[in-house]
Amino acid sequence: MVVSAVLPLKESSRELIVEVARALEPYFPDITAAWREKITEEFHFEARALAALERIKIATACSYLCHGDLQGFFENLGYTGTRLAKLKVDTRLVAFSLDIYQSKCEPYLGSLFGERRAEAIAALETLNSATFVAVSGAYFDTKSNESSALLSILDAELSAPTVTILLERVLRISITIFNARMGVVLLRELDSEVLHVKASVGLEGEIQEDIAVLPGQGFSGTIAQSGEPALSLDAGYEDPNLNPAWRNKAKTLWGMPLKNDGNVIGVILLGFDRPYEWLPTERELMRAIADRSALAIDRAHIAEALREREARIAELSGHLLRAQEEERKRISRELHDETGQALMVIKLYLGMLEQAVPQRSPRAKIRETVAVVDRTIDGIRRIIGRLSPLVLQELGLVAAIRKEAKDLFRNTGVKARVNVADNVGRLDSETETALYRIVQEALHNVVKHAQAHSVNIQLMRENEMVKLSVEDDGVGMQAKSSNSRGHSFGLAGIKERVKSMKGTVRVQSAKGKGTRLEVSVPSLEPGVEAAALSAKSERRAARAFREGAAALFWLRSPWMKG
Repeated sequence: MVVSAVLPLKESSRELIVEVARALEPYFPDITAAWREKITEEFHFEARALAALERIKIATACSYLCHGDLQGFFENLGYTGTRLAKLKVDTRLVAFSLDIYQSKCEPYLGSLFGERRAEAIAALETLNSATFVAVSGAYFDTKSNESSALLSILDAELSAPTVTILLERVLRISITIFNARMGVVLLRELDSEVLHVKASVGLEGEIQEDIAVLPGQGFSGTIAQSGEPALSLDAGYEDPNLNPAWRNKAKTLWGMPLKNDGNVIGVILLGFDRPYEWLPTERELMRAIADRSALAIDRAHIAEALREREARIAELSGHLLRAQEEERKRISRELHDETGQALMVIKLYLGMLEQAVPQRSPRAKIRETVAVVDRTIDGIRRIIGRLSPLVLQELGLVAAIRKEAKDLFRNTGVKARVNVADNVGRLDSETETALYRIVQEALHNVVKHAQAHSVNIQLMRENEMVKLSVEDDGVGMQAKSSNSRGHSFGLAGIKERVKSMKGTVRVQSAKGKGTRLEVSVPSLEPGVEAAALSAKSERRAARAFREGAAALFWLRSPWMKG
């Protein structure tokens, strides 16, 4: 027997309890009347609490005990204990009620049991103890379930990605804890008083989500207008805005306003398929769930707004990066077409002037001026290469990275080793440009901050992703150090660029052990034009060098070498 495992009673004790109950049965009406008068005088219980307390006395138990149904009796105690908890009747009052009832039974035991009166009293005490344990267990289980419900709401708040999913979880938790059949949450739209269905459970496909409820209209509208909870034991006519499926399924409606900073932002409704009036603790628990949910809704709205803003910022960041690249190309073209051409003409005229001037001194000054022009041409060539490197457009990412590595060693003495997997190939132009700029920024950071002697650059494809790593043997980075500010801005730019490509960035660094930058982005294939360029890149590049047709190499024409 399940009860024996929880509330062990010896067989002899059970037999004696049954014997006492049967002996007292004729006197129960008088005993109960005296008990009710005493306990009402002492505590002024409301009718529902008094009725619940009557269900745990021996008079009520007689119908179970006289048939040997102790299991049924203790199941009744569990139900009544839950009800007493919801009615906010303290367990100490339960114990006091049992003691009063026993005291009203004891005067009858002397005449009924004679010398066995002490045994009969002991049997009543045993029953009272078992009753109190069962009621207390149910009481504390109820309180534990209430706490678990609130914790579940908090968990839903922390884990739900959207407001709709959050509200559906809140409804499922509420339906479970209150044993309801269905639930609906209506929320006000921003800058509007109208309520709309935001989530529903138990009415899938049966409730119209375009329902609009005005304040004061129907059951839910009245709650929204008053800001007070409401109960309807006849839901059939209370809210004409809810469709027939809801009205036919729900015999009882519980409604609670959702408030944030004193303002009603919505209404939560629970429907029951039976007449069911809420008890004080149930009403308080539903209010607590509504308050917690209102806070969660407000935070979820803030989180959604932040996500939208972040997405917008990321979109703008990507647009700015693309615009930056286009501006670089425009400036490089203008330097080539205008400034470059002007320098060509200046150098040509200086050459002609040098041939026309016979005096040695003026010719020396002209040659000095030509040297200045040559240095200017070299500077412009470097600027054009940094703004929009032709090698990236013509030969692709791998060749551009190798050129950056050579330039790094030539200009700074830092050795850069480039290791590229055979399967990298050509990528779409935006990906190649982004990875090239990341390498540029990483090498710039190495020169400016790392104090490194060598750098390793690796590029590979793996599982539809392109992976780039740049690792140096420098001093490393120290988290939040005062001298890492410039480093952090460069890394921030890299992270923004990679984020716009839906990639990931990882930085590993330790003081004195160098820094490793790892970037992973989707490997988008090049378009038709880029693919054709990849197949013919070597031949076209060679022809560009020979003919001097490319923008980077016009400055190397023979007549410009002086």
